[in-house]
Amino acid sequence: MLRCNRCNKPICTQCAIQTPVGKRCPECVRSQQAKYYNAEGYDLYIGAAVALIMGAGLGALAYLFLGLVGFFSFLLAFFVGSAAGGAVAEVIRRALRRRRARGMKVAATIAFVAGVLIAGLFLAGFPAMFLRLPVMLFAALAASTLYARLI
Repeated sequence: MLRCNRCNKPICTQCAIQTPVGKRCPECVRSQQAKYYNAEGYDLYIGAAVALIMGAGLGALAYLFLGLVGFFSFLLAFFVGSAAGGAVAEVIRRALRRRRARGMKVAATIAFVAGVLIAGLFLAGFPAMFLRLPVMLFAALAASTLYARLI
């Protein structure tokens, strides 16, 4: 007795997918998602490369300058980290010309964190790079903002 609210096709309760506008059949949901994700095959690699490069650059700046302001480095990392993550998300969007890809959030976030860790490896050394807590706070806030801002 249940019908898709888009195509009016009969569907069973196990197959029905709840959407904000009502229940839909799997075919209608798939066709809608196909229009939403419009990226080319290489866009995921471009987004990850941009995130890796920007992560390394911003991570190097964080390792160099966050230790200079003493106690206020935590406060500075708190505000600058979120802004940096938003800036990286916007650069990725512009590099991809606003195309959206499945998995872009995860790939870009992992690449960004890898870039920050690579910068820390070169600037602080292996065990010491994790001991700079303001930089780790910066990286965590930037990565979470990047994940949240990418679609």
